[in-house]
Amino acid sequence: MAQALKAEFPGLEIAGNEGGNYRIGAFEVTFDGKLLFSHFEQGGFPESGDIVAKIRENS
Repeated sequence: MAQALKAEFPGLEIAGNEGGNYRIGAFEVTFDGKLLFSHFEQGGFPESGDIVAKIRENS
């Protein structure tokens, strides 16, 4: 999912716990500096369609 979203939206940043650089269990999606999704805030993982909808709302 991450690869496809990044290909469609080059400004998209998806952060997890790669290499221990982020909080354990973190999964956050930002676009143009705006937080679109936070695993800690929403308590789960998004569907790719949810992310696309949020990008379009915020563009």
